[in-house]
Amino acid sequence: MLENRILYISISSLAESVPGLLAYRKAEQINETEFKNLNDLAFKLENGLLKLVESLEQNQTAGDWIDSLIIKERNVADG
Repeated sequence: MLENRILYISISSLAESVPGLLAYRKAEQINETEFKNLNDLAFKLENGLLKLVESLEQNQTAGDWIDSLIIKERNVADG
């Protein structure tokens, strides 16, 4: 499924950012607090993406997957 592959690529890209954070910290371009905050955010984002992938895969397996979105146009006069 394309959506899951995109999310897995996002997770991989996020994982590649952590060594960069370590390099910035080692070079003293960010302090320990900044490193911890950014690392915690990366961890939180990674877990959120993994939960989203799991949920999407469960919906697909259960047959609850919607393949298309219907966009309803609203009449400007309706306000």
